[in-house]
Amino acid sequence: MREQDRWLRSAGAMAGITFLSRITGYARDCLQGFLLGAGTGSDAFVIAFRIPNLFRRLVGEGEMTAAFVPVFTRYLHGKDRKEVWRFAGLTFFSLALILALLVMAGLIFSPLLVKLLAYGFQSDPEKWNLTVSLNRLMFPYLFFIGLAALLMAILNSLGSFALPAVSPILLNLSIIACALGLGGLFRQPAYGFAVGVLVGGSLQLFYQIPFLIRRGMKFIPRIDFRHPGVRRVASLMLPGIFGAGITQLNIVIDSQFASWLTEGSVSYLYYSIRVTELVMGVFAISVSTVILPRLSAQAARGETHQVRETLSQALRLIGFITLPASLGLILLRTEIITVLFQRGRFDAEDTAQTAYSLLFYAMGLFFFAGVRILAPSFYAYQDTLTPVKIGAVVFLFHIVMNFLLMGPLRHAGMALSTSLSAALNVALLLWIFHRRRVALDLRAIGGSLARVVLATAGMGILTMAMLAKWPAPDIDSLWPKFMHLVVLIGFSLAAYFGLAALLRCREIREIAASFARDRAPGKSS
Repeated sequence: MREQDRWLRSAGAMAGITFLSRITGYARDCLQGFLLGAGTGSDAFVIAFRIPNLFRRLVGEGEMTAAFVPVFTRYLHGKDRKEVWRFAGLTFFSLALILALLVMAGLIFSPLLVKLLAYGFQSDPEKWNLTVSLNRLMFPYLFFIGLAALLMAILNSLGSFALPAVSPILLNLSIIACALGLGGLFRQPAYGFAVGVLVGGSLQLFYQIPFLIRRGMKFIPRIDFRHPGVRRVASLMLPGIFGAGITQLNIVIDSQFASWLTEGSVSYLYYSIRVTELVMGVFAISVSTVILPRLSAQAARGETHQVRETLSQALRLIGFITLPASLGLILLRTEIITVLFQRGRFDAEDTAQTAYSLLFYAMGLFFFAGVRILAPSFYAYQDTLTPVKIGAVVFLFHIVMNFLLMGPLRHAGMALSTSLSAALNVALLLWIFHRRRVALDLRAIGGSLARVVLATAGMGILTMAMLAKWPAPDIDSLWPKFMHLVVLIGFSLAAYFGLAALLRCREIREIAASFARDRAPGKSS
């Protein structure tokens, strides 16, 4: 099997598991909407959980992975296995020490952290105290998920994507189980969700350890910050953390702005971005996860042509998936939010406000995915400084747009600002990588995207005609609304793929060919 087909097949397999993860994630969010609605408990839980998540992205899942994978890949290609696993073990326990210190600091300074994200909560003592209490309960989640992310990066570098992709499902199931089983024991049901976060984080870590032990990794507690591999990872992480810090500050800024708006604004943004992630995560995140070790290996071997081919194909594929998904979310946003969340304490007004912000988040779907593809391209060349500079520009742009858009659009202004910032981020990343690293086949990428845009536009026209002829049933029962949405989505998908085939979009052939070669007799991967 060709290398390009192999990585695409890996991304497809991971996408299937990620889809299950997103389904359990939806069930978790649906339960959150049912039990907490979009009021005090939901706002407090969203902010309290967001804080350890921000730190996780800074030192764990995001920049640690981006810094570690290229270095680990070079070790795999140039060192014996004993040294490879020694480096992995030293990195694991060095990170464990750093995370433990961060958790202790987070527990102490929790009120300050909540103030940084949601200063406006202080006007409501009940919401403020609840947020601080939930944050302290969930902060140790950072320790577990940071180490789990490192183990996931090791497995990905070894070519194993499906096994670690299962771990987020454990988090979602733990939150659901604890929310249902323990929520009634607390005066505020949000505590049940918080306990589930802590349990789920630990399961994500311990689930992966046996697989790595079988691969040869020894979990012997040793720390050596002078080890050249550990020092190299640290040197790549420091500018990366700064760059990620700039990016994550966008979320902090959004939370601050939303905390001053009407109650529920934080939750409206949370639920709408979760729907966006539900769509993006099935394929775009899978591609970005598979592509980093692939690009790192190609860059280490000096295979410029393969880097160009891999990256160009990845950009074309995410356009093929996300552009029609983006338009579908825009056209069916109210129907989607109604079916997904409108029950229990989540009422029709919550649906309308969440759909309002989803409209603008959906506009940025291609760009959100594009950032996840293009940033690893720099990391593959062990360049974490360039995304820092770009992140600084994007951060300033985001602040300005928040100020300009919050007045006329309220909470949805922050959603539009986020989408516009992602578009600027993609433009700068693509331009600089094309000029300084590898010249991409922009004509082929542009031609492919043009066909996708035409197919997407045709799909949109047909979907709007279908909506006009067959509007959503105006009844309280969920089942007719669910079936109405399923039929609309099925119709839209059929229209899109039919038009894409007529326009001869090459992505259809590539996806089909990668799996056909794998199934063909006598073919080996």
